[in-house]
Amino acid sequence: MRKFLLPVFVLGLIVLFVSTGAGTASAEEADRCESRALRDAEVTSSVRIKHDGEDYTRAEADMVVEVPKSWPLSDDLLLNGDAAAYRAAMRCLVHDTYDDYPYRDTEWRPWPPRVTVGAKTITVKYRAVSSVDSLTDRWFGPWRITPGKRLWTLSLERPPALARSWWREISVDLGNRGARDIWPMPTKGSANELTWTWAKSDMPMPALWVRMQPPAAKALTLRWEEGAPWYLVRSVTWVSWDLVLFPVALLLIRRLSRSPAPTLQTPAEVATRRNLLLWVWLMFVMSLLFELADDLPRMSTWWDSHRVAWNLALGAGFGIVPSLFGRPQVSARVAVAVAGVYPVVVAARPGWFGLPGDFWLDQMITDEVLRAQRTGGFWWLALACACVAFVWMVGGVSALRRIRAGADVQNAATPPRGTFPWWVLPVCAVGAVVLPALALWATHNSWSQTTWLSTRDDFWELWRFVYHYNELAWFPSYMPLWWFVTVCWWYGLTAALLAVLAARAAAPHDEPVAPEGTTLLVLALFSFQFVWPVPGWYVGLWLSPITVPVTLLTGFLLLAVGRRRAVLWQKPLPDKPDKLLRHAIRESDRSWLIESARTYRDLHSRLRRLEQGDPEGRRQQMEQDLDALHHWNPPGATVPFAGVRLPESVDVVELALAWGPRATWWQNACRAALLTALIAVPANAVSFWADNIRGSLWDSVTRDRLGIVGLLANAASLELWAAALGFVLGALWRVLPGRRGPAKALGLFLVYAVPVAAHWILTRATGQAFGTWALDLALTLLVLTVTGVVMDIDTFRQEGIYWPTKASLLLSIYQLRTASVQLAFLVAQVVALVGVWQQLKGNDPMILIQPGEGTGKSGGPDAMNP
Repeated sequence: MRKFLLPVFVLGLIVLFVSTGAGTASAEEADRCESRALRDAEVTSSVRIKHDGEDYTRAEADMVVEVPKSWPLSDDLLLNGDAAAYRAAMRCLVHDTYDDYPYRDTEWRPWPPRVTVGAKTITVKYRAVSSVDSLTDRWFGPWRITPGKRLWTLSLERPPALARSWWREISVDLGNRGARDIWPMPTKGSANELTWTWAKSDMPMPALWVRMQPPAAKALTLRWEEGAPWYLVRSVTWVSWDLVLFPVALLLIRRLSRSPAPTLQTPAEVATRRNLLLWVWLMFVMSLLFELADDLPRMSTWWDSHRVAWNLALGAGFGIVPSLFGRPQVSARVAVAVAGVYPVVVAARPGWFGLPGDFWLDQMITDEVLRAQRTGGFWWLALACACVAFVWMVGGVSALRRIRAGADVQNAATPPRGTFPWWVLPVCAVGAVVLPALALWATHNSWSQTTWLSTRDDFWELWRFVYHYNELAWFPSYMPLWWFVTVCWWYGLTAALLAVLAARAAAPHDEPVAPEGTTLLVLALFSFQFVWPVPGWYVGLWLSPITVPVTLLTGFLLLAVGRRRAVLWQKPLPDKPDKLLRHAIRESDRSWLIESARTYRDLHSRLRRLEQGDPEGRRQQMEQDLDALHHWNPPGATVPFAGVRLPESVDVVELALAWGPRATWWQNACRAALLTALIAVPANAVSFWADNIRGSLWDSVTRDRLGIVGLLANAASLELWAAALGFVLGALWRVLPGRRGPAKALGLFLVYAVPVAAHWILTRATGQAFGTWALDLALTLLVLTVTGVVMDIDTFRQEGIYWPTKASLLLSIYQLRTASVQLAFLVAQVVALVGVWQQLKGNDPMILIQPGEGTGKSGGPDAMNP
C-alpha cells in the first residue's frame, strides 16, 4: 500500500505547484494595471448636471487622479497620446473595464487628459461631457446616467484599477433639482449640491448613486424616442411647417391665377406660377415620403433589416425627381440615368459586389469582412453613395435653373428648361466624390474620439474597417435628406417665389410704387420662407409654426401704420382723400425732386446763419422760395396734383427719401439686397464664428458627417439671408413708416424681433437654450440701420460730386439735428453688440453628444457595455 502512496503524493505536489504557478501567472496577466501600487493614489471627482438653458440635459464630469511615482506605469502617462504604453496606462485610470478595446460614444472630451508631474506624484486631470438625449445609458468619465421614464439614476463607476485607491472627495451638483434618493448619506452639502469625503482608512468606499427627477420638459424630450404613439407625434411635428405651408401656397397660387385676369397675364407670370405649383406639390409629397421612410424601420422589422438597400434605391429614385422637373440637356439626363441605375443594382444584388445581404458588417464574422475587403466591397458601396449624391446635385442645379428661367419666358408655348453650362456636370461629379469623402473623414474623427484608448492591433484594424464601412452605409439615408431640405425645399421654394415676384414686377399691369394685393402676399410668403426667424425646437419637437401668428400680426400692423404715416401715403388734396402722393410722383420727377431738395437744404442753412447774425440774403425772399418748394411743381405735373401744396408734415427732402434710389419697388428691392449683402459680410462673419467655430463647436463640426458641407452651406445661407432681408426692406421702402432710412429699418427689425422674443419666452418656460439669438438681433439691427443710411445716400447719389465725402452728404441730407440722433442710435447699437460679444466669449456652446447610429453594428467586443 505504501509503495502507491509515494507516487500519489509526488504527483499531488506537482499538480499543486503547476496550478499555483498558473494562477499566479494568470493573476499577473489580469492585473496589467498593477492595482496594488495604485492603493496610494488619491482621487477626487465631481459631476455637474445642467438642466436649465440647455435643449438636452448636460452632464459634465471632472476627475483628478494623483498617482505615486512608484506606480510602474506612471512614466507612460507622459508619453505621446499615440503611444501604446500611454493608452495602456490611461486605460487603467479613466475607464471602468480592463477591456483592450474600450468604446465610448456617449462622452465628449473638450481636451485630452492633462498630465502634470509633482515631487512625489503624477497628476491626471480628466474631463468628459455628455448630453442626455435618449433613454440609453450615458457613460462619461467615471460616471453613468441611467435615464428612466420618471427618474434618472446617477452612479459612480470606479475604474477597477482604482477600486482600492483613496477616493478623497466626491461632489455632485444636481442643477437646482433635489435628489429623490441618495446612497450613501453625503458628508456635507445642500439639497442640490452633495459632497462625500472619506478618510484613507475608510477605503474601499461603498457604491455611490443618486436618484433624481429631471424637469418635466427634459423628461418629455426623451419620450419621443419610444415606440408608438410617441414617435408618431414627433414625425407629425417634423412636417408641421409643410402641413401649414402647403395649403397656404395652394391658395396663393389659385389667387395668382386670377389676379390679374388670365388674358392679361404675361408668359413669364404663367411660367413662374406653373413652376411654383409643381414645385410645391413635389416638395410636399417628398417631405411626407422622407418622413415615412424614416419611420418605416420602427414599424416593420423586415424594412429595418433591408434599410440600407431601400435607402440606396429610394435615394437614387427620389434624386431623379428634381431632374425630371428641371429637364436639363440630354447629356445631363443620360448622366443622371446611368448614375441612378447603379445604386439600384447594388441594392438589389449586393452579392455581386462582395457586400453582405443586409449590407451590415460585424467584425466578429470575419469571413464577410475579409470578403468585403478582398472584393473591394467598400469601394463599390462608396461608388453607389457618390452616384446618389451626383443624382441629387444635378437635379438640384437643373431645378433651380428652370425656376430662374421662368422669369425670362417670352413665349408661353416654350416652357422653361433647366439647362446649364457644360462645366456644371464635372463640378457635380467632383462634388459627388467629395461628399462621401468628407463623411468618411468625419467618421475617422469620430472613431478617433470614441476609441482613443483602444489597443492598435490586427483586430483593431479590422474593427476600424467595419466601423467606417457601416458608417458609409448610412450615407444614402442622411445625404439625400440634407440636400432635399437645404437645396430643394429651402432654396428651391424661395427661388420659385422670387421668380413669381420678378415676373409680376415686370408685367405692365403691376403697380410700380409698392407691392400690393397678391404681390404683397407672395412677398409675405417669401419672407416667412427665407427671412423671418422661425425658431421652433421645444421639448424635443419641431414646432416651427408656433411663432408664425405673432410675426404675421406684427407685419400687418407695421404695414397698417405705414399706410397712415408713410410719406407717399399722405393726402395732398383734403377734398379728395383717395388721391395720395404716391399717385402724383413718378420716376421722371426725380431730377426735380433732387434739385428742389438741394435748394431746400441750402435755404434752410442760409436761414440758420441769418438767425445767428449773418447779413447774407433776405429773410422774406428765402421764405417765399421755401414756400414755393412746398408745392408740387415738377415738369409735366398733371391734374389734380399740379401746383398743389404738399402736406404740412412733408417737405421735398422727405419726399425724395421716401421715393428711394430706384424707379420701382422691384428695383429698390434689388438695390437694397445688393447693399445689405455687402454690408452684412462682417456681421455674418461674427455670426458664423458664434454658431460654428466658437469654443468646442469646431470639434463638433469635424465629427459631423456633413459638418464641413453644412459649414459651407451655412456661410452661403448667411449671405443669401442678408440679401433677402435687404430685398424685403427695399420692396417695402415706400410703405414703411419713418422719414429716414434708419427709422424704416427699425420698423422692419421689429417684425424680425417679435418671433425671437416669443422664442425667448418659450425657452424660459421650457428651460431650453436661447443660443446666440441676442447676438443675431444686435447684428441684424446694425445691418438694417446701415443699409437704411446707405439707401438714403444712394437716393441723392447725383449730388455726390458736390461733396468731398459721403459722410458730409449724409449730414446735409439729414440736417445737423437729425444726424446727431441717427449717430447716437448707431453708437448705442455698437455698444449693445460689444456687450453681447463679451457675453458669448465667456459661455460654452451647446454640444450634443449622440451615440453613433452604426455602433450597434460595428461596436468592439462588449460594445454595448462600455
